[in-house]
Amino acid sequence: MLSIAYVILPFGDIAPADAIRASLAPFQCRVRGGSPDRGLAFDDNTEKLRHAFEAQFTFTDRGEDRLAAEGDFDARLFVDEERVLDEMRGHRRQVWHIRFADVMDLDSFFRLFSNGVERGPRPDTYGQWFNPLGRWDSWEMGGVFDGRITGQPNHGRGLGVSPLSSGLSWDRMIISKLAGYPSKRVDQTPSGAFDDRSARNMETCATLLADVLADREHAFPESIVLPPGSTEEHLRWLDAFPKPGPIDAFARLGLAPDAKWEELVEQCYLLFRDHWVAGIAYHH
Repeated sequence: MLSIAYVILPFGDIAPADAIRASLAPFQCRVRGGSPDRGLAFDDNTEKLRHAFEAQFTFTDRGEDRLAAEGDFDARLFVDEERVLDEMRGHRRQVWHIRFADVMDLDSFFRLFSNGVERGPRPDTYGQWFNPLGRWDSWEMGGVFDGRITGQPNHGRGLGVSPLSSGLSWDRMIISKLAGYPSKRVDQTPSGAFDDRSARNMETCATLLADVLADREHAFPESIVLPPGSTEEHLRWLDAFPKPGPIDAFARLGLAPDAKWEELVEQCYLLFRDHWVAGIAYHH
């Protein structure tokens, strides 16, 4: 599923692309092995693995590395069918009726045929280590929401001027310079990943605050990411759905617990009105 997030960032000496990546990094959906382990939590899937261990399956070798599997679909998710196929061919079986609990213990099943789990922090537990702050598995600047943050989602070329604005404002001039930051550094050659076209997906909080007060739809994203260091990490990513939250962030922003998303968005732009904002499309 694709959604749009507005990432609020301070003006500074960090290249905009680097600032965006650093701000979003804590919220990557990840499991152990693909990223550093720090900050990961354990999702205990012991009972789901046991369900697969005790389920009845029928595996059929269809040739050319194809395996047909019959049995509980949810249980099959925890069985490594490639290893099952290797086992069947090692014993020259074309069809294998098996209930793993009848021929081995749970730990042996885990070692020999399990899929997607590893040992947990306590004895005899199995599951997956994951990032509890995870919100995205991929993202890109603008993406399918190209130009939305500036009110010009028509994929036009160049900096452009929003039809909702009175012209090329001072804020847009600032954003234009910010978008070209990497190519203007004497120690860095242009990467091609962040140039003047990026200005369509960048805005200042002050401009977005004015857009909120004018009730312009493009000012309201589905998610807002507060600047690094502005509050505790788990409160930086704010979502509109299924309901505005996390609720603990409201007090930090000076809002009532029952505040509406529109109020939260306005307050964010007000508190960080001297910051800039990047519009990103993220998959989750």
